[in-house]
Amino acid sequence: MLKPTLFFCAIVSVGCSRQSMYDDGSFTQNVAEAYTHCDESQISFLTAKHGIQTAFGRCGSNNFTHFEWSPDGVHLLFQLTHGAHILNGEKKTITVVPTETPIAEGAWVNANILALVLQPDVGKQRERIVLYNRVASTTTVIPLDVHDVRDMASWAKDSTEILLTARDQAGERHPYRLDTATGDLVRALPWLTQPIERLNVSQEAGLVAWSTADATEIAQLDDGATLHLLPGVLRAIPNNDGRWIALETLGVPISVFNQHTWGEGTDASRARDQARHEKWVERHLDGEDQMVQPPEIQLLDRTTGHRYRITAFNGDRLQWYPSPGQYVSFMMWGIEGKQMNRNVGLVSLAERIRMLNKGDLPMGIEKVQTDSSPSVEPSDQPPSAQPPSPTHPG
Repeated sequence: MLKPTLFFCAIVSVGCSRQSMYDDGSFTQNVAEAYTHCDESQISFLTAKHGIQTAFGRCGSNNFTHFEWSPDGVHLLFQLTHGAHILNGEKKTITVVPTETPIAEGAWVNANILALVLQPDVGKQRERIVLYNRVASTTTVIPLDVHDVRDMASWAKDSTEILLTARDQAGERHPYRLDTATGDLVRALPWLTQPIERLNVSQEAGLVAWSTADATEIAQLDDGATLHLLPGVLRAIPNNDGRWIALETLGVPISVFNQHTWGEGTDASRARDQARHEKWVERHLDGEDQMVQPPEIQLLDRTTGHRYRITAFNGDRLQWYPSPGQYVSFMMWGIEGKQMNRNVGLVSLAERIRMLNKGDLPMGIEKVQTDSSPSVEPSDQPPSAQPPSPTHPG
């Protein structure tokens, strides 16, 4: 398995919406993003402090909407308002995907073939899946009988199928399996009959996690037996080890204008913040709420039932990176409670998990609650703590 490395790619002249994956974002959140000042030296210091690698320039516009790592960890799909692109982390090159602009997150069928969702043809109501073979530079279009497609993911290793969710004719969202070789679309997880909002599956761990408007449920993949019910959690992403589950939720509200990282803040910086605060209040807020809820990442240990909040960094759209070392990749909102320039972050949790296994709390992690239903045995193999390679991103 290839190992990740530190890599940067400056994207300085592109733009797109910074809308949340879950909603269109409030006025206050949009003001907060516009207000945020980018300090490259501060981002460099804080990412190094917490072992976070970033995929793009620290202070570029970086206005991408979705991203997805290839199964071998070499290529990074990222989507902009004017199209999809592939970053080759080894060669530091970017390829434009020769299709229309995707309208949802994409998925890798395998290391060479990418699946993207396109809007309906003129006069049609259903979306299309386009398959792009990056090696052969060919495209194939598959029309669909469902709409509002998202949550696409490879169904199984060495399979031509992808998992997705979509709305049926009644407007309810359900899981489907699409065979990209034949175009056949069938309902997946037949025991899951209720409408859902989000879906993540780990075939290796035999786990499935789905979300509704107010809770997320984790269950066994084969029969849907409930393992955990998590109110208030927006999304859950099982690790293939079957033990650790990454959770996405909203954090404690913080000030839009007066954000300081741990130990940060001088009289001069506070004066500058106050001056900028007063300008924004005068020009834009008109009495609007001046607080924002940052996206928060948590960890659920299914062996002990313990649940932890990551305070070192904030983000969402998390995925477990395909490499030893308990790496996660996520859309970075900020570090230490302070909003920063958007980026794709990559960080190893191996040392943090090792400390949690010993009963210690690493810096930047807090215990938040205990789940009453642990259901797996501890692994005999400790997580790899091998540091990233200096020559390879994947």
